[in-house]
Amino acid sequence: MRTRTALPLKVLTPDLAQSLRTFNDAARLLQRMGVRLHRLEPTEGRVTIAADDARQLLEKGYLMGFQRDASAGSTRYITRFQGITLAWSEPISYRDFAGSKPVIH
Repeated sequence: MRTRTALPLKVLTPDLAQSLRTFNDAARLLQRMGVRLHRLEPTEGRVTIAADDARQLLEKGYLMGFQRDASAGSTRYITRFQGITLAWSEPISYRDFAGSKPVIH
């Protein structure tokens, strides 16, 4: 009777390895730039950062645009940076609308 040798389960595929390498490189670059990383999601390729840090990246030209999604109480921003997705959110304040004139329909 033959005995079976357990083979190690290979979970890290070449595609996943490349994705994680890209994620780690981008996250480390953000840290070297002084950006505060609030949430790391390596399998999704997404990092959530502080809104102040996102504004600085935009001002310095490291980010070339973003997608904005407003929801109750905050606005969520999403963009791409070095092959990963960067996300941040900012609270919506009544001050954002205090200077605007009411629209009468």
